Amino acid sequence: MKVKVGNLELEIVGEIDIGGKTYKVVEVPDSSEYKGFPPSWETVKKSMLTWRPYFRGKMIEEEGRLIPLIDDYVLYMSKRMYELLVNIYYTFKVNKPPLEVNISTVITQEIEKQEEALGRTLTPEEKTQMYLDYSIDLAILKDLGILS
Repeated sequence: MKVKVGNLELEIVGEIDIGGKTYKVVEVPDSSEYKGFPPSWETVKKSMLTWRPYFRGKMIEEEGRLIPLIDDYVLYMSKRMYELLVNIYYTFKVNKPPLEVNISTVITQEIEKQEEALGRTLTPEEKTQMYLDYSIDLAILKDLGILS
């Protein structure tokens, strides 16, 4: 069964009880699964160097892990997209960074983490592809309404 979350139609893959409340779990596609470009793509693409997203969702801690929520939905997403969302949450919601920090800073941090995990420096082409993938992920998160 599909449900509209923000501007996207997502598949409900289950239900989960958190703190006595039942939430529907929706599967969020990442850049590798999403066909084409999300509706917010042009907006995100044009504002990468200035966008300081507002985190509109909630993060609930359950068993030592943060669970992303938007409205009555738990967002089930890829590990890479989840780590991006958690980084955005800590950067912009929890830590309140200086004005010069923008979403591009967060993407650069994520790419550096990937390089560290691989144990090598990525080629310029690989970095460009990762930057594009993260940008599409951001547009998906914006379309869900968890970021604005």
